[in-house]
Amino acid sequence: MGFASKFAFWLTWWLVIALVGVYAPNPLPSWYGIISIPLGTFFLFYGLTLNAIAGRTLKKYGHFEITKGIKKPEKLVTVGIYSCMRHPAQFGSIFFGIGISLLTGNIYALLIAGWYAFSAIYFILRIEERETLEQFPEYCELLRSRKPFNSSLSCLKKGIRALKEK
Repeated sequence: MGFASKFAFWLTWWLVIALVGVYAPNPLPSWYGIISIPLGTFFLFYGLTLNAIAGRTLKKYGHFEITKGIKKPEKLVTVGIYSCMRHPAQFGSIFFGIGISLLTGNIYALLIAGWYAFSAIYFILRIEERETLEQFPEYCELLRSRKPFNSSLSCLKKGIRALKEK
């Protein structure tokens, strides 16, 4: 599966969540926003941070030569944020979608975001991992030694430290 179709998967879900959140009737009381907006903002920024760290780590360590644009990695990356989880960018995309739903303050958007998270995890573990195994047979070792997702702050710190190294 190419980059464009994977991007379409994520973008479609984010748009559906946002549109439902904006246009669907919302049975929740207005005070719900006091909780959902700060939480949604946190989830949105956490997701963006995971995506940024993962993308920059792949660009720095996953290619023989650094070039412009987004390309599949040529080397298996096991440092930085990838030393404590297998799918940081995708994990960030899940948080991003949940953040959108919380920012809308709409219960239907939140329910769709839950379904989205479930389908995204299925997509990651069934499609992404199979493709990675085909490209990098040594990935089999990582399946045994690392969790697919990790939300600890120490993992983020490892990712930032690896980006600061030369």
